[in-house]
Amino acid sequence: MKKWLMVLSLLPVLAAAQAPTSAPYAKRWPLTLSSEQAGAYRVVLDREVYTTTAWPDLRDIDVLDAQGRPVAAALFGPEQPTALPARRIVVPWFPLPALQQDPSVPSRVSAQFGENGRIVRIEADGGGTAASGPARAFLVDLSGIRDTPEALEFTWDAGTPRESRYRVEGSQDLQAWEVVQDRVTLVELQRGPQRLLRDEAPIRGGLRYIRFVPLDASPALPIREVRVRLQAVHPRQDVQWSELQGRRMSEQGVDGYTYESDGRYPVALADLAMDDYTVGEWTLESRDSTDAPWRLRAGPWVAYRVAGEQPSASPAQPLSSGPARDRYWRLRNTGALPERAPTLRLGYRSEVVVFLARGTPPYALVAGSASARRAAVPMPALVDSLRRDRGEDWQPAPAYLSPSTVLAGDAALVAPPTPRDWKTWLLWGLLIAGAALVAAFAFSLLRSRPPA
Repeated sequence: MKKWLMVLSLLPVLAAAQAPTSAPYAKRWPLTLSSEQAGAYRVVLDREVYTTTAWPDLRDIDVLDAQGRPVAAALFGPEQPTALPARRIVVPWFPLPALQQDPSVPSRVSAQFGENGRIVRIEADGGGTAASGPARAFLVDLSGIRDTPEALEFTWDAGTPRESRYRVEGSQDLQAWEVVQDRVTLVELQRGPQRLLRDEAPIRGGLRYIRFVPLDASPALPIREVRVRLQAVHPRQDVQWSELQGRRMSEQGVDGYTYESDGRYPVALADLAMDDYTVGEWTLESRDSTDAPWRLRAGPWVAYRVAGEQPSASPAQPLSSGPARDRYWRLRNTGALPERAPTLRLGYRSEVVVFLARGTPPYALVAGSASARRAAVPMPALVDSLRRDRGEDWQPAPAYLSPSTVLAGDAALVAPPTPRDWKTWLLWGLLIAGAALVAAFAFSLLRSRPPA
């Protein structure tokens, strides 16, 4: 009897041992963080991610830590406030050792880099000896920034009037330096209730490191934080285009050109491109499978291209139904179809994945799985809480996609076999085992009953 009870108690364990493990993914993109202490990050999806995902709702796009565990992540449309790019990002800075410089010998800066490629230690040498006193020159590390900067903003300990002048230099490798600004003045002056403050220095893009060299004998600047201000981005200008080549076909008596998209883009605009297509009135339809009905997406509209000294063309057409991720598209013309199929251009604005830096870095974005599903998290509420703590203009810091690596490849896009319903089997097993135990008890009682 004890053996039966032990077998029954192990049934749930055996069932759990047969449970599927974590879902495989087709590809993985390591993420480069613009700032290590931001807490929340946004990564813009690119064309390769859209061509890898297996689901129209992008459920298989997720962010994993170094241990392969998913972190809190959510998908945002490009028009949502949380998806907007950050204007200011905190960047690391390092004081440089003070030197009595020989003008005839250029100075050099050497750095020690950590595993993530960031500077962890700075050493400077040149044609002179170390001077006494606190470091007055300093270096700002912009190696984690891929967007275009326009200025550096400083926060220092307030209260003491100061006026410091610097020469701003830039470098790509910490060896060769070029002058970015001949003279920049950082000022804090106060007279009664009036205060004069200049706490920023204009810079330009394309430089990984910025060095501030003092031009006067002012005391070292008591810097608490350095932020890079990025150039303003106009979201309506970053439309991406996917160009499709079509073929002519007739379906149920309807002639047209059909196209197949290679990714799950959130298509919002449509346009035609062809050197010699005939002016006509076009209608655009789409569907997600070959057996689904066609749905009207745009039109009818007149597409044209006029040559001349001032060539002109018809504008892109917005989809009347809103963004669509369908695989198959069809163009129809109210008149005769031209001999060559026009190139169908589908316009979209990339979406953004926002995630929280939890677990063990580094992080990676994964996509392409027939069985994975990103966990639902209240990301908007979490971001709003961070914004209340850090200011109304706070946004998640940028994280950038590195070149992808193949994980399971196309095998991850194949739907797994239907899993067995172990709960039903377990319930039936428990019922049968219970009935067998009752029968065994009854048979034992019958055998042990004394004769009448």
